[in-house]
Amino acid sequence: MARTVFPDDLLLTQVRVIRTYAALARPYGGHITDLRHQLIADLRDLYAHPYWAEPGRSYADLVELRRTARARAWVEAA
Repeated sequence: MARTVFPDDLLLTQVRVIRTYAALARPYGGHITDLRHQLIADLRDLYAHPYWAEPGRSYADLVELRRTARARAWVEAA
């Protein structure tokens, strides 16, 4: 499968979603309500992004976005 180039704002939103899920998974993470609100806002922005309205977008693109964002999150964490 060819690599898809994602808009920076879409990729950064997916990275924030990954980090928020990780923060929610930590025991005694604190600020749970704030994290949940942030997650809801980021997921709304992610799925309502104009990128998904372009012809030919599919679930495979969403999977590739998640893979790309996970790799980026790991690189930034290192």
